[in-house]
Amino acid sequence: AAKPAPAIPAAPVAPPPEPESPTSISLNRAVKGSASLTLFFAIMVALGLGGAGLGQSLTAFFLACLAGSQVVSGVAPALHSPLMSVTNAISGITAVGGLVCMGGGITPQTPAQKLAALAVFVSCINIAGGFLMTSRMLGMFRREGDAPTFSYLYALPFIGSALVFMASGGGGGGAWRLYL
Repeated sequence: AAKPAPAIPAAPVAPPPEPESPTSISLNRAVKGSASLTLFFAIMVALGLGGAGLGQSLTAFFLACLAGSQVVSGVAPALHSPLMSVTNAISGITAVGGLVCMGGGITPQTPAQKLAALAVFVSCINIAGGFLMTSRMLGMFRREGDAPTFSYLYALPFIGSALVFMASGGGGGGAWRLYL
């Protein structure tokens, strides 16, 4: 009888590489995004684009990003959504800045005024979404016997100011106009 051929030992199989942790993936994305943004602004400054105030604006922007990221990253995950809701509501500062840049006319005339009007529009959507999200989250903790909140009454200041705006001819006038 023929003897079976000796078995050839299989080559050792290397274990599959460990997948990267979500933390390292997140860190890599943050570093790449930060580096590319820094490079973009450095090139703008080196080429002299943006005018004289660009350096001050970039400094304020980077400091705001640093402060915001430190505030948000230090919050417990259970409080992250309420914090973001309030942060969206704080974007009212953008809306006020856009209103100031719009110049007080009924319709925007220059490209800067058109961008300001767009900023006001987007900020208002962000503000309304922030309050809606906060209301829904607070609704999750409401019990059956709790008193109603009457949150629809918060629309009255908007309606009142819209009526005053229309009654004054659309652009304000006399004592209604705010001169900056």
